[in-house]
Amino acid sequence: MVSGISDSMDEITRIALEGQNPWWFKKPFDTGIDRLPSFPLLRQYLPSKECLILIGARRTGKSTLVFQLVRHLLDTGTQKEAILYINLDEPLFASHAKDPAFLRGLIDDHCTRHEEISRFVVCIDEIQNFPHWAGTIKILSDTRSDIKLIVTGSTSSLLEREVSARLSGRYFSCPVYPLTFVEYLMFQAIENPTLVKKRQACDTYLTLGGYPRIVLEPEDALKKELLKNYYETIYLKDIIYPNKVRNNRDLYDVLYYLLSNTGTLLSYTRIAGSLGISAETVREYLDYAEEAFLLFTVKKFDFSVKKQMANPKKVYCIDTGIVSAVAFAFSENRGRLLENAVFMALQRGGGEIYYHKDRYECDFITRSNRKITQAIQVTESLADPDTKTREIRGLCEALEEYSLPEGTIVTRRESGEEIVGEKKIHIRPVYDWFGELSTR
Repeated sequence: MVSGISDSMDEITRIALEGQNPWWFKKPFDTGIDRLPSFPLLRQYLPSKECLILIGARRTGKSTLVFQLVRHLLDTGTQKEAILYINLDEPLFASHAKDPAFLRGLIDDHCTRHEEISRFVVCIDEIQNFPHWAGTIKILSDTRSDIKLIVTGSTSSLLEREVSARLSGRYFSCPVYPLTFVEYLMFQAIENPTLVKKRQACDTYLTLGGYPRIVLEPEDALKKELLKNYYETIYLKDIIYPNKVRNNRDLYDVLYYLLSNTGTLLSYTRIAGSLGISAETVREYLDYAEEAFLLFTVKKFDFSVKKQMANPKKVYCIDTGIVSAVAFAFSENRGRLLENAVFMALQRGGGEIYYHKDRYECDFITRSNRKITQAIQVTESLADPDTKTREIRGLCEALEEYSLPEGTIVTRRESGEEIVGEKKIHIRPVYDWFGELSTR
């Protein structure tokens, strides 16, 4: 009998688990298009004893990656009963969320039924749905050397807070984002595309984003509706419900404002004044959106953390498709989507991302190991002389400030090189820049 569950529920619970673990009965299960090559560390982490945590927004493909790991384990000789998958979005399991013994009871019960197996792999989806998850995983990590844990979660603050408090030194984490452009081409089965085909594909990618389900959906009319549904799910399940937000209207207005102003300099006071609410409320709601992986903030770089916090921030969305589907449409949308996509490409690469602003502005500078490593400017086109002057001026100021010999301007179509004084400027169309970034 599963600990924490009544006798009458025990059989129902086992039936639910059997439905989530089709490989026990040699039934087929969907693993989607293989993304494991984009996450090489996942397979490397499998033999280790540490818990593997996949974090990211809903619908980015965390569960599919888990199923791909399951397929890899089965293909490399792991016994089918040695793999236990538990999806805590299951309503039956959610009804036991307040029982601290429930999750461990499921795991212990399965392991007891298969005592002949020396090592189990336990995969737990949407771990944030179980309030006692960190304590359960800590105890399992400390007392069960025969269990390898793989968990997914959609709320960064919960994971970060619990991980730092309970699981220090017991885990590896891996963020999962929507598809890169290189992955997008793979999902679309576009190999060795012509320049025209690559441009068309990139324009679609910038407009509709990289959520796997959206990319694979054949009906264009459904794509924006699905994206709106994704937004609503994040809005409800990962922002309103866990944070017990009472004034849904103010939250909706703040998020709509932020999504409609991606890439622009924003301050809490300015937003509050526009919406007729307090600056503290704006800050709180933006924090919630960041915790749900819906939005990301970029600070102005300064060696003083206090000054970083005091200056306006830029906000970007997890996916340009959500911006297209939800935000206010305006003439600058295409340039904003381009900048948002560049930000997400940098975000996937890890490291710290800032913007530069002194006399002039540079969209992104990146920092690694306490050293500024690159400066990047983003603009749809350099055809207008005033735009070209502005973009080069801001980039060169950043290059001079951080002693960088060269920088990059990412455009929608244009390419070339510019030498300004002793600085070299690479002009790259975004589709080529995406490809160059994937090979680093």
